Amino acid sequence: MRSSVIVPIYQSPAVLSLFLESLEQTVEPDTQLILINDGSGPEAGELIEESARAVKAERAGAFTVETVHNTNPRGCGQALNQGLSLAEGDHVFFVDSDLILTSGWQSGMLRTLRDHPRAGMTAGVLLYPHTGGVQHSGITFGETLGRHLYLNGRPDDLPGTPYTVQAAAFALFAMTRQVRDDVGLLDERYFNGYEDFDYQMRARLLGYRTVIDPRVTSYHWEQRNGVHRAGNRKSNLARFWKTWGKHVENDMTSRILDALSGTADLGRFVPLDLAETRTDAAGVWQALADATSLDRHDVLDYSTKVDGTQPILLPHVLPTALLTEPRPLLILVENFVRLLDNRMWLAQRLQTRSEDVVIDLHGNRTGLEDLFAGCWPGGKVR
Repeated sequence: MRSSVIVPIYQSPAVLSLFLESLEQTVEPDTQLILINDGSGPEAGELIEESARAVKAERAGAFTVETVHNTNPRGCGQALNQGLSLAEGDHVFFVDSDLILTSGWQSGMLRTLRDHPRAGMTAGVLLYPHTGGVQHSGITFGETLGRHLYLNGRPDDLPGTPYTVQAAAFALFAMTRQVRDDVGLLDERYFNGYEDFDYQMRARLLGYRTVIDPRVTSYHWEQRNGVHRAGNRKSNLARFWKTWGKHVENDMTSRILDALSGTADLGRFVPLDLAETRTDAAGVWQALADATSLDRHDVLDYSTKVDGTQPILLPHVLPTALLTEPRPLLILVENFVRLLDNRMWLAQRLQTRSEDVVIDLHGNRTGLEDLFAGCWPGGKVR
């Protein structure tokens, strides 16, 4: 049952020290720990070696620590491949150096792999440390985009049991040795982006799947994801869709339908469209029309009044008459947190109706009343 835990490190000393402390406190026995310093500099290198010495002193028996120091950053793919070349465990973990790991993450992921032996891969749920909202719980795909599933939602609102996704970030990820042997190394033509999705698509062709267990959580700062990440994003994205576009499934609309399955008679709702991604929005409305009593022609489209990633101020976007509309509203938006800056509008609307529903392109569903009454943990827009 030995585990190989691979940590690629391109990180600032302040964030790295927090991560290493959490790693020392939570990593479990019978582990081969592999720390790859991917050009983080001498101060980070000293922290890594200090942590390695501390772990070696505190642990005994089958626990081992190996460190690799790259003078210059080679990128996440190459760093992980360096770790894979050293990994000896029956299970292989990838762990980012900007996490705050919580107790039980390792045994929890091993449990998921044991409970889902045919899947072969699993990923943990990552939360924003500053808000507690969901940062990552798998990827949902639309026609041409992948989005973080349940972004900014409450952890308690995630599915109550493990669920399958097409891909997940390698930030907190585990797989069996069989998957590693069958799939091989990461494709290093991806530079600091999408090599994780590519790897899982290759695994899917061999019959493996990625399972998310909502009981496994840690915190993720999203800090320093590697050099030239932004500059290579378009190239990485183009390579991924060119290679895997025919194999990616649009599961976003089905997740939204599932989220609305307990909502009675959607035909009585006034549908409002505030989503900028027009192809995905059109797909959602058509799917709802095909599966429910909602009439596609009744959708009121105000998406052209929505501006980028800025908060959506409903008094500036919607007609005043909708405040007193007697029918409930069904609002589609890119991410629900874009509506949080509407305390006055929400209070006025709730004087007329309390059944309004918000859905978004990340698979979230929430009542408008909940937006008003609750203090949401997440407010970050990706």
